[in-house]
Formats: sequence, C-alpha cells, structure tokens
Amino acid sequence: MAMLNTLIELPNPLVLGAAFAFMALVLVGGIIRNEVSAGMGMVLRVIGNTGLAISFGVTLLQLGGAFTGMTSAAHAAEVDVNGMETRIPMGSDGHFWITAKINGVDQRFLVDTGATYTTVSSDVADRAGLVPVEDEKAGIGRVMLHTANGDTPADMARIDHVQVGSIDAERMPAVIAPGIGTTNVLGMNFLSGLKSWRVEDNTLILMPR
Repeated sequence: MAMLNTLIELPNPLVLGAAFAFMALVLVGGIIRNEVSAGMGMVLRVIGNTGLAISFGVTLLQLGGAFTGMTSAAHAAEVDVNGMETRIPMGSDGHFWITAKINGVDQRFLVDTGATYTTVSSDVADRAGLVPVEDEKAGIGRVMLHTANGDTPADMARIDHVQVGSIDAERMPAVIAPGIGTTNVLGMNFLSGLKSWRVEDNTLILMPR
C-alpha cells in the first residue's frame, strides 16, 4: 500500500525574517539594559517581544489555513461525467479524491495508483455490509498491510457493486483495513478494470469498458 505524505507549507519568509529581527531586538535590548541604558534597553525589549508575539500569531493563522486546506482537499470536487468519460479534478493537495458508491453507500476515496487493492475502513465496511471472505480461486484471503507502524494483518472482502460517475464495477475485491482512519483508497484493481485511465491538465479521466 502506498503511503500518503501531505506537506504543510512553511511560514511566509517575510514573517520568519521579521521574527528573527524582533529576536535580535530583544537580545540587543537586554545588552543595552545591562550595560548602557536601562530605559532604552527596556523599550527595545518591549518592542521585540511584542513583534515576536505578533509574528507567532500570524504563523499560527498560516498553519491553520494549511490544515484547513488539507481538510477541504479530502472533500473532492464534483465529478464531471462527459459522455462515457468520468473526469475528476485534482485536489488542492495534489491528489485525486472522488465519491464512490459501494453497495449503495456514498463514501470518499483517494485514487491511489500505488495501492494494489481498494481499501476501506472497518466502519465503511460495516455500513456497506462487507464481510471477510476467503476464495483461493479469486485470490482473496488474509493480507498483510505495510504501514509506517509495521505490517498489519487485514481481511479481504468482495464489494458487490461499485459506482463512480459513469463506471459500474461488480464483485470487486477489497481490503478491510482496521485503523486506516478516514482515508479510503481506490487501488489498481479498480483502475485495471477500466478500458483506460489517464491524467490530462490536472484531471483524472476514467473510461469504462
């Protein structure tokens, strides 16, 4: 299974530079206060500390906006069905998020070409009525998920019906992954069942058979 790494932008360089300048004021104010003029040193320290507080507040707002962007990225833009094509615009995080209907249940999915199997959380599996199955002929059974915390055993199931835009897939194997959180994944076993798929102008284009 591919690991999804989301990068958070660093604070604005201007804000960072201002913070260093205010830190220098605090240091200089301390030196002047001790060796030259207590009054002037106090003024410089007050200005420096105030500036640092403002810079810290601006940085928190910027980071808050970054996390908000990450959250909104998980809420995919509307899928555009053009004839037989299903077109999915890239999210602000650089990934493709879609709403798929599995066994009649709407759920957000990340399209991950690095994932062998479609993967759903235990909660989604329960709501979609998925149960662990073993089918040697279909190659379905227990699997090991490779995660940042080590290998984790997981059950496999079969989704009776998957609908994504103009695409309908039936009896598709999927992994029920405990502890996956809220990120469900549409893997290569979904994409390989299509007539074609490609990325053009930051849009994922899916064509059913």
